[in-house]
Amino acid sequence: MFLDNLISFSTTQSVVTTATTTLVSTNTYDVTSAGVGAATNMISGVNASGTAVAIGFDIGTGDGRSIPEIAWSMGTAATPSGATLQIKLQAAADNGSNVPGTYTDIYASKAFAVTDLVAGNVNSFQVPPVPATFGETQPRFYRLAYVIGTATYTAGTITANMVLNPTSAARVQDYPANYVS
Repeated sequence: MFLDNLISFSTTQSVVTTATTTLVSTNTYDVTSAGVGAATNMISGVNASGTAVAIGFDIGTGDGRSIPEIAWSMGTAATPSGATLQIKLQAAADNGSNVPGTYTDIYASKAFAVTDLVAGNVNSFQVPPVPATFGETQPRFYRLAYVIGTATYTAGTITANMVLNPTSAARVQDYPANYVS
């Protein structure tokens, strides 16, 4: 798996916080690579009525060969027992000032129990296409939200990255040869 620092959401980010709290990833992915608050040097488009719209891109559609994935893992074990962690992928269009507008959840994982959050295990999910509620405006900014439920976390870190061309090796099955040697 190849990782790119420009599409890293969190690197050993602490999830130590009180119950029913939502933490956001330390980094935001800007599809233009300009960064939050910076004007992009890319040309923006126009919608069907001819009105200029800010540039964005639906990364969930993939590149024709593969769909990007979010790979995440717990760097240190989460505690205490009974606590849960849910991961949400959020997207937002440019609000016209080169900063994110309102974030919309485009993916929400199950609520993982602490027993599921083993340090070092790599988990992943595919980036889904953006919902129709975005209309003609495509998202420019992506981030992760970590929803802490049911109990206060006293330890734990998370690392999460976007993988643009994930390996399919884990999904390939080896079949025996069709001859006897």
